[in-house]
Amino acid sequence: MHPTTTRLAVACTAALALAMTSAALAGTTHYSGAFAQDDDLFVQSFTLTSESQVRGVTTSFAQGAFAPVLTVFGPGGLLVQEVGSAHVCGAGSGAADAATGFCWDALFDTVLSGGVYTLVLSQDGNVALGGSLADGFTHDGQPDYTGVAYLGLPGAKFINVDGRERSSLWALDLSIDPTHLPEPASLGLMAAALALSLVGHRKAPRASTGPGQAT
Repeated sequence: MHPTTTRLAVACTAALALAMTSAALAGTTHYSGAFAQDDDLFVQSFTLTSESQVRGVTTSFAQGAFAPVLTVFGPGGLLVQEVGSAHVCGAGSGAADAATGFCWDALFDTVLSGGVYTLVLSQDGNVALGGSLADGFTHDGQPDYTGVAYLGLPGAKFINVDGRERSSLWALDLSIDPTHLPEPASLGLMAAALALSLVGHRKAPRASTGPGQAT
């Protein structure tokens, strides 16, 4: 294969691979689990290959669990966003909890540039201590801070601000939607362009020489 053709093929293949990798990142991932202590954290890193719409929403408070907080740290571990409950019911605020009637699930929906990010889920009141992930959280090392604060009972955990005991379960959906991905039709056009380029750059057959023809 001609060197020019080879370089073109590599470049087109790389472009297709990048687009397909970005496409693979799109979608929603569900996470769930249970905390053992009030100051536990769920930490999840994710990488964006391009600018993307990123949405994180919890669904566990509506099912009887503790009130959650979602904190996003960007490249370099710097704080990007921290959200708790909107404290209102309605579209985008989650379902109401049967016991309290509150809509205290956490939600963020924002556009982030490419890079490595870290999402942290914590219990209400346990928030970022500073402007970076390395600074830790306000209740690190306090495994029963809700029991002490809301009931005056050391050892009690997952106590809501109204004094109700909640479950330790948590559930989170993380959605990533790249905003600059080629449409499926565009991917097909790229593949077609690659094929045509390979054909167009094949080495032309050498013309035969005969009597009276220049070499």
